[in-house]
Amino acid sequence: MTDIMFTIRAGVSLEQRARLLSRIQGIPGVELAAPLKRDTSNEALQRIHFARLTEASEVTNCLSAIKEMPEVENASLPARRSI
Repeated sequence: MTDIMFTIRAGVSLEQRARLLSRIQGIPGVELAAPLKRDTSNEALQRIHFARLTEASEVTNCLSAIKEMPEVENASLPARRSI
């Protein structure tokens, strides 16, 4: 399972964020799009979100589609953690 981390630009309203998450979740291969920390008062953390991809998804295509959205400041694949 792969996650894409993305930051929403400052100034994007809560309504716009909800619409953005719906659009991202509509991308083929995206299983879930949600805030990283749902219950935080830290404004910087409120802007950080993730998109969980399905096993069969095209990671590069999903990442490109998210990066191209004007509300998204940046998007990337987090470094893999070793166990």
